[in-house]
Amino acid sequence: MTDETPGSGDTEGRRGQRRRERESAIIAAAIEEFQASGLTNARLDAIAARAGVAKGTLYLYFDGKEDLFKAAVRSLIHPAFEQMEQQVADFQGPTEDLLRLAIGQLYADVANRPEARELLRLLIAEGPRMPDLGDFYYREVASRGLATMRMIVWRGIALGEFRQSVAAEFPQFVVAPCVFSAIWELLFGPKHPLDPERYAAAHADFILAALRALPAAS
Repeated sequence: MTDETPGSGDTEGRRGQRRRERESAIIAAAIEEFQASGLTNARLDAIAARAGVAKGTLYLYFDGKEDLFKAAVRSLIHPAFEQMEQQVADFQGPTEDLLRLAIGQLYADVANRPEARELLRLLIAEGPRMPDLGDFYYREVASRGLATMRMIVWRGIALGEFRQSVAAEFPQFVVAPCVFSAIWELLFGPKHPLDPERYAAAHADFILAALRALPAAS
């Protein structure tokens, strides 16, 4: 026997769903307010108004603006990284195909996603005044992306598909064009947009040309 009354599980499920929906609405409102006012000048009452909740309700979910920024990063970017990490663990095909897949996902879920680009802009603009957020972004985003790319490069080397390369030590080389494209779109995109599909494909081609193992000498 259990202590639950009939329907209690459904009630808890509905409550949990409402909580998740409200939390998502607050995060979306925070991103809008950060975009309009910046991190430093964003106001919690403005975020609450955008989300359609009382200001006090925010504190039932988040401790303040920095906590909201971290939640936004986690909700937008973590699922993409978790999927990418699982793909690397499960992938059975050529490493070249895996690298193309990972680079494509970086563009689809990070560089070409306006909300994710906006978080990067905020971090670049205001990170020096909020160093804890820079540390957080490195730990939760940059280091995970670099670790995944390093694993892919080492996989290719171990299988004889890639040559020994500084990319194994500095995976920043592998992701740099993706970061550049996000910054380009932030600065010049409205007037001088990149072709996202062609650029991402060219990125993968460029990196693979540098990584492929040389033909064996005859």
